[in-house]
Amino acid sequence: MAKTKTTPMMEQWEAMKEANPDTILFFRMGDFYEMFGADAVRSAEILGLTLTTRSKKQENAVPMAGIPHHALDRYLKEMIKAGVRVAICDQLEDPATAQGIVKRGVTRVVTPGTLIEESCLEGDSNNYLASVAVAGRQAGIGCVDISTGEFFVQVVPEHILGDELEQMGVSETLVPVELMQEGKVLAEALFARSVGLITRRDGYEFSEREGRIRIKQHFGVDNLAGFGIEDSPAAIAAVGAILVYLEETQKISLTHVRTLKRLNRENYMILDRTTQRNLELTQTLLAEGTGMSLFKVIDRTSTGAGRRLLKNWLLRPLIDLNHIRYRQEAVRELLTEAATREELREILSGINDLERIMARITTGRASGRELINLHSSLLRLPDLLKLSESFLAQHLIDLSGMIDLLEDVTALIGRAIVAEPPLNLRDGGVIRSEYDPKLAELRDIASGGKDWIRNFQQEQQQFSGIPSLKVGFNKVFGYYIEVTNTHKDKVPSSYIRKQTLANAERYITQDLKEYEELVLGAQEKILALELELFAQVREQVAAEVERVQQVAHILAVFDCLQSLAEMAAVQGYIIPETGVDIETELTGGRHPVLDVSLSEFTPNDTAFSHSGALVHIITGPNMAGKSTYIRQVALLCIMAQMGGGVPAEKARIGIVDRVFTRVGAADDLAKGQSTFMVEMAETANILNNATSRSLIVLDEVGRGTSTFDGVSLAWAITEYIHNKVKARTLFATHYHELAELGMILEQAVNYNVSVREWGGEVIFLHKIIAGSADKSYGIHVARLAGIPAGVTERAREILDGLETQAAERDWNIAHDGEVLRAAAREIQSELFAPQAKANDRLVLELAEVDIDNMTPLMGLQKLQQLVDIAREYMK
Repeated sequence: MAKTKTTPMMEQWEAMKEANPDTILFFRMGDFYEMFGADAVRSAEILGLTLTTRSKKQENAVPMAGIPHHALDRYLKEMIKAGVRVAICDQLEDPATAQGIVKRGVTRVVTPGTLIEESCLEGDSNNYLASVAVAGRQAGIGCVDISTGEFFVQVVPEHILGDELEQMGVSETLVPVELMQEGKVLAEALFARSVGLITRRDGYEFSEREGRIRIKQHFGVDNLAGFGIEDSPAAIAAVGAILVYLEETQKISLTHVRTLKRLNRENYMILDRTTQRNLELTQTLLAEGTGMSLFKVIDRTSTGAGRRLLKNWLLRPLIDLNHIRYRQEAVRELLTEAATREELREILSGINDLERIMARITTGRASGRELINLHSSLLRLPDLLKLSESFLAQHLIDLSGMIDLLEDVTALIGRAIVAEPPLNLRDGGVIRSEYDPKLAELRDIASGGKDWIRNFQQEQQQFSGIPSLKVGFNKVFGYYIEVTNTHKDKVPSSYIRKQTLANAERYITQDLKEYEELVLGAQEKILALELELFAQVREQVAAEVERVQQVAHILAVFDCLQSLAEMAAVQGYIIPETGVDIETELTGGRHPVLDVSLSEFTPNDTAFSHSGALVHIITGPNMAGKSTYIRQVALLCIMAQMGGGVPAEKARIGIVDRVFTRVGAADDLAKGQSTFMVEMAETANILNNATSRSLIVLDEVGRGTSTFDGVSLAWAITEYIHNKVKARTLFATHYHELAELGMILEQAVNYNVSVREWGGEVIFLHKIIAGSADKSYGIHVARLAGIPAGVTERAREILDGLETQAAERDWNIAHDGEVLRAAAREIQSELFAPQAKANDRLVLELAEVDIDNMTPLMGLQKLQQLVDIAREYMK
């Protein structure tokens, strides 16, 4: 690095910068954090700062920019949002007492995954730092939120690593540098997804051996069996790498990170990022900040920790029937006992974000106000314990039995910290005088000054004979005696001139000087003692972090349960029946978001069963409600497995292990994929990973290619799901030809959206009924959208002509649909006809099909071959 300037301070800066090369260095100088050189230029761009220079008179002057130290959090948020790492270099000694240049050091490196500042974080979202390690075909994912202390790890097949990271919504991902080289599978998987800032780290940090040592040291254990990762090298390496990174960036012991849990995908419904996005679970498909996601609708929590936990419940619904019913029982009680629910909500409304407060306390960054916020929150616990005496649901009883009133912590804070402490510790006045005798003594000296000064002033007025004489104080000159020029000839000879003003003179006496030294010394001692006492109190509270975290989690669970109950009460939800089979029945089901946002919403019924409908083929015009309906069913299944209520008149939900969605049409320009390629990739994921316990939601398949290709693909995909996957499926389509499958496939049923034509107008009734649609009403929808009348009238003329000529036109959809249906009927009839003639070409071709070893592409090719044979028979 080129030398910027040879002064001792700049040499100090250069040393810090060299030790932190991949960061922007915030260098503390007095009341400002300064940036120099390229750091200053980049910071000025991001933060909108005025760029100046150091040593302006020199050529090649060093660029310079700065921010006030008290506004650090606000500027940090913008830097992190811009995707940069910031090294904070603080003054390690008091400049007033330092000899020579002030000692400085990097006290923390701030990255997207290591934020703990409340102003930089979203209250309803965790801020996860992840790490990735690969061993064989297994990948370990470590994940920590240091703003709350949550730490978990999971092991997944390597090929789904990118999907899993994206699903968790991490802010930063640590990856071994050798796995991120061009051409590596992992590199391609991560760069193609939203996994936050990718931070490359040396491979040795992901050593299983070093990981074991670090995990044991951090958690104070002899083995890793209690974490469930003893025999998982990838998990150990991933966790160890996170601990290395936190030690390097945080520069302190993270005592609030006390537990490590292993997550198993088998315990939760899997909702990949595509499904989360398509169902708008936590954010809408519209521009940021517009529309309502499901989370925004159902969130009735009162605390930050509860809000984050509810979001986790939404993104990881349960699949264990006993756990679901355990929650349901608690929600049902809070739903029916309105008075209890309201009292619980009132108690929780006074609870601050204990998880994040404790993180700042244990890292030494909490202020007096945060200790008071903790204190006021803990004072609510006795009320909660008293309320719990009426609980009947086992979940509520179990939670109540784990409540620790933390009376010792509450008492300590109450004795030590004033009720309304200042924001800045260095302003003083944080510790109660009665907490420490020495502090009380010093404050008596300092506060007694008013009486002493008043008495001293009266004495000097009498002694000098100057009635207008005044005794004052300012920070620059200290204490002084002020005499106007009118009376300066009366000034006693013992007065020592201190300052000359335009109309007066200021003096000091030996007595006043001695008192000044006493008072000023007391104030300095008071501040020093307060800082020392506050640090001691903070450390004592930090020592109880595990107990406070347990209470914080209990409160968060209470908050989630009451939130589910409150939403059910407000919107008229019912607690559904749940079962382990696929039997699913919804009567009068409503879309939970539209149920809130629309004044009227048309409810619909849904039924899946082993003996009846398994695949629902839903046809109907645009804007009639097909897409809303199929998403609605998926959302109700997710809400049911959260353990809460659902918007329906009656509901029985067969547990779903995973929800798949294929919705919408959009190019992925970043990956160089067309609309059709994206559509096929999402469909392939469904066909390859869905099970008989899954729920599949398809909103159009095959629309991105030619009509023949599209219908053929949609037909084959539906058959494959019906015959091989056997999953509950909702397929909304404009291909009316697919309605034939409802008559051919044993467990496929046709539905359509009811439409009425009246006086030349089309009325969408938004009601799902049995049967298939025979019209698309596309021209009508185009007119409603504002297409000029001349265009829609011409379109109708063309449509009439095409329909008239349908029998003669080779490309006509209706004609080819008949051909396809005929071929399918022939295939189906021969498939179940053992007495078929041996020379029948279709039978021979089908007999050679090895379904178990066929890929979807091979299946489509075979289908095309059978269609060609069928067409020969039709001639």
